[in-house]
Amino acid sequence: MKKMLLAAAIAAVTVPAHAANVNLVDGDTIKLGGKTIRIVEIDAPETYKPRCELERKLGYETKERLRQLLDAGDVTYEATGTDRYGRTLAHVYAGGVNVGEQLMMEGRALRYRPGAMAKAERVSIWCGVDASTEVFKAAQPQQAAAAAADSDMTYRNCKEARAAGAAALYAGSPGYSSKLDRDGDGVACE
Repeated sequence: MKKMLLAAAIAAVTVPAHAANVNLVDGDTIKLGGKTIRIVEIDAPETYKPRCELERKLGYETKERLRQLLDAGDVTYEATGTDRYGRTLAHVYAGGVNVGEQLMMEGRALRYRPGAMAKAERVSIWCGVDASTEVFKAAQPQQAAAAAADSDMTYRNCKEARAAGAAALYAGSPGYSSKLDRDGDGVACE
C-alpha cells in the first residue's frame, strides 16, 4: 500500500493551466487543485516577512513572472517529496518549460541550498552585504554556545530551547533537530 501511495505521489500530474485553479503564494510556491506545491529547485525573494524592502519588491516581481510562465501552457509537476509544512516538493512545468529553471536563468530566483550560510548569502544578494552581515553576526554567539554545550543535548520544542538560552539552533550543532527547523533552512527555533 505504501509503495502505491509513493508511486502516486511521484507521478507527474498534468492540469490545463486555463482550467486549473492555479494560485500563487509567492515566487516559489503555488496552489494547484487544493494542493500547495513548493518549487523544489529554487528560492525566490520573500514577499511575506522580507528582510528588506528590495527583497519585497523583487519577490512581487518574481511572483508576477511566475504567473506569466504558468499562463504559457499546461501546468505539470513531478513530485519529489514533501516538506515539514506538508507542501509537495516538485519540479513544476508550464508548456513543457521548467519554471524553476527559467526563473533562475532570468536571475529572478536562486538555486535552493539549505543552511544558515546559504541563507546569509541569499539575504546579501537581495538586501545587501550589511543585511547578510547581520544574519551572520546573529549566528556567531549561538554557534559558540553550541560548541561548548553537551553534544547529546536535545530539546522537545523551541520553547524549551529558548528557556535554556539556546534559541536559533544551527544544523550540525548540539541541540539542533530537523523537527524544530520549520522552514528547513538549517536554523531551528529562529
